[in-house]
Amino acid sequence: MIDSLRGEIAEKAPGHAVVDCHGVGYLVHITASTCEDLPGRGPCKLFIHYAVSVDVRSGQSEHKLFGFINTEERHMFRQLIGVQGVSATLGLAILGARRADELRVAILNGEEGTLKSVKGIGPKLAQRIVGELRGKLSDEPVERVLAVAGGGGNTLRAEALSALVSLGLDRAKAERALQKVLAGHEGDPPPLEELIRTALKNL
Repeated sequence: MIDSLRGEIAEKAPGHAVVDCHGVGYLVHITASTCEDLPGRGPCKLFIHYAVSVDVRSGQSEHKLFGFINTEERHMFRQLIGVQGVSATLGLAILGARRADELRVAILNGEEGTLKSVKGIGPKLAQRIVGELRGKLSDEPVERVLAVAGGGGNTLRAEALSALVSLGLDRAKAERALQKVLAGHEGDPPPLEELIRTALKNL
């Protein structure tokens, strides 16, 4: 399993890059946003998703490397291709249209329109992606949410609200979700991580 590649950009074009690692050139499929973030030449590091597909008729296998500028983008790609109907090519297209943090917020908010704006995604597939991933993303470790948000505040409620708003969530909706969680704890609020996690589930 190849987890990451560190080397020199030998070639870069829309959709792919060639990374030279000690004389070996690796063809890596990339998103449009990753292409923008990579230098035209020089050192780089890509986090890799290694995929093998087998043709059932011929029995021939195809090996592909998909590269991402950070682990959050790779994680979102893996979540997307786990949804029936989302191919690796379509997963790259989605992340090329929306960065990983923006896509996370759109899914958590149930914004199917964000997905339908990507060529190749119709209403049913957009609904399936939101339906399957919304719960999974809200159940993820809050450390990942805080890493994306990086908010702060003077009180527990303010810190949680800041983190949710920094993620791009609607402020009024985030406040209602927080109020619902806090009301259920009757003056004994949960730790920050649990508060954010539960609020995300109540959006």
